[in-house]
Amino acid sequence: MNFKAFVKECHEKEVFKNLSIYIVSSWVLIQVFSVIYEPFGLPKISMTYLLLVLLIGFPFYVYLIWRYRLKPLESRFSRRKGLKVTSKSAGSAEEIKGLKKRKVHLPGVHFYSPFQKLYFTSLFVIALVSLFSASLIVKANFINQEDMSAFTFPEEPDNDRIAVLPFENNTTDPNLDVVGKMAVDWIMHGITQNKVGQVISPQVVEDYTNVLKANMVPTGENGVLKEYLKPSKVVTGTYYLKDGRLLLQCSVLDGNMNRTLVSFEITECDADSPLDCIEAIKQRVLGYLDSKGMAQLAMEETPPNYTAYKLWLESDALLELQSDEQLKYINEAIAADSSFFKPKIDRVAYYYNRDQFAVADSLLQVLAAETGTKKEQLNMIQHYEACFKGDNRTAYRTYQEEYNVAPVEIELNLSTMVLALQFVNRPQDVDSIYAAIPKDDFDLDNCISCEYRYFVKGMANLELEKIDETIELLEPYARTAGQEWIKEVLMKAYVMDKDHTAVYELLQHIRLLGRIDYWQLMMLKTGLEYLKTGDETNANRYFDEVLAYQEKRGDLLTPSEKELRAEITFYKKDFPEAEKRIEEVLTVSANEIPMLSFLAMSYYKNGKDQKAEQTLERIENLRAEYQFGEVDYALARYYAFTGQDVSALDHLTKAVAAGKRFTSTTFQNDVLFQSLKSSERFQKILTFWY
Repeated sequence: MNFKAFVKECHEKEVFKNLSIYIVSSWVLIQVFSVIYEPFGLPKISMTYLLLVLLIGFPFYVYLIWRYRLKPLESRFSRRKGLKVTSKSAGSAEEIKGLKKRKVHLPGVHFYSPFQKLYFTSLFVIALVSLFSASLIVKANFINQEDMSAFTFPEEPDNDRIAVLPFENNTTDPNLDVVGKMAVDWIMHGITQNKVGQVISPQVVEDYTNVLKANMVPTGENGVLKEYLKPSKVVTGTYYLKDGRLLLQCSVLDGNMNRTLVSFEITECDADSPLDCIEAIKQRVLGYLDSKGMAQLAMEETPPNYTAYKLWLESDALLELQSDEQLKYINEAIAADSSFFKPKIDRVAYYYNRDQFAVADSLLQVLAAETGTKKEQLNMIQHYEACFKGDNRTAYRTYQEEYNVAPVEIELNLSTMVLALQFVNRPQDVDSIYAAIPKDDFDLDNCISCEYRYFVKGMANLELEKIDETIELLEPYARTAGQEWIKEVLMKAYVMDKDHTAVYELLQHIRLLGRIDYWQLMMLKTGLEYLKTGDETNANRYFDEVLAYQEKRGDLLTPSEKELRAEITFYKKDFPEAEKRIEEVLTVSANEIPMLSFLAMSYYKNGKDQKAEQTLERIENLRAEYQFGEVDYALARYYAFTGQDVSALDHLTKAVAAGKRFTSTTFQNDVLFQSLKSSERFQKILTFWY
């Protein structure tokens, strides 16, 4: 087939018609895209990408014409006379010669007609031309381009530049133009005074516009901002009159002015007192700009008043120090902005963390009644409601939603680790939460939360029997002056590793630091760790050293030291002496329920069964709200100690269901439950919240 016949057949089979559809559609797409790419905030290089896609797509389109339009026609043609010959039916030399001609092919493409052969030859040429054209575009726009960032799609500028544009006067009263100028000046002054960012004023935009006009470059307010000044955010607004009242509206846009980041509620004031509106708007703008990016404030329905926000920052800084002064700043923040949700939920947390559950719960009920429909706020309310009910599973789940928003914020990260380990006993979850913060080069002397992260991570490791990993993580802090939480976990790891020398040296180092109260407590905990392993000899070694020290102090012992002495005496199995010591401290002890449990167990061992039963009744009568299973846990300890395993497990189940936490000294870490650990019911208790 010659080329003229090929063109004629292409025309008959509407090949050119289909090609024209692609070409015309591509041309229209290019024209439309050239008009809309700038309003959409796309870079100029987007047009280059589009041309490349259309060029490379053309050969594929030519092939698709063959595959879905021409091939069916060729299949029908192949059934005509002269094309029915196969390798089996060919007899004459002429038929065999014709068969060979038909089987000339490119890899994977069999030619059953001269037309197909020429069609694929043309396709090959088209593909070469398209690839050559694409390579020229790539070379001109990419390979020779020094600034490769030009080929990326725009992101919101990452800087502190904030443009404040003129507020539009929609009052139809030119005498009120001054209101717009006042609003701009007031907002710019607030941004500068509070060091929220670097201000780009309307005058700067106007000056750039005038200069750029002379240079024949894109101008206009939007063009100057996006192409040259490139702010991260743009503040704009408008104002109008309604029934003699001045209404002022304000929004913050992204740097490309394509997206509204926040639109503030309309502020209304007397037309003769526009500064009231302007001050209110300024507070909202500053509150938003300064708090932008803080995940903890994502739950706010509207950005907080700036004064309230600054007060909240003060309270948040005091959170880690557990300062009572935190409450003062929380209350002042609420007074400054009654719609500010975060300090209100922080006030609930303040009382909750100090075990003032009744106060915290009542505040939560008030907050729940006045809260709207914002999901994040309702989620936090549900979290604390679950905490007060002892529903640890829901408490963990709801807090995970907050954590997922900002997993690298230390406070959120730490709280989620604590909930995973102590509320639902899922040490396997702790590792991924801990790893969400990639760096651990924190100054632990100035970051209590960072220290407690190590503690929770270490405890989770020990639950998973990762002893070597725990020692490697925490051993650098064995000889520091602080980090008491870390040293407790390290001591446990040393005991589990049977490194008795390391345990002794760690405790001696603690004593040398002069923290005698902490040293005595650690000696008790060390003895208990040895008892858990069945090593009474080493346990009594540490118990006896504390008792010897306290003997020298005589009548100078504090109530907490006397309580510790009573516990040590109990664990040394000197039950007559323990009974005496416990009765002595019960009158002043803040831990009445646990100490009564010790007393009941001592009575039992001393053969005073009636007194033991009376003490159990006394424990029962102490039931109250917000105890989270404390009474049942104390009873479970007694029944486990006296060998009544079924009753012990019954009360343990009630305790965990009421919200009793899994700490370093409870449940599987409690000496008195070691005989129950292997039972199926005890393991179910450990996984109760799964």
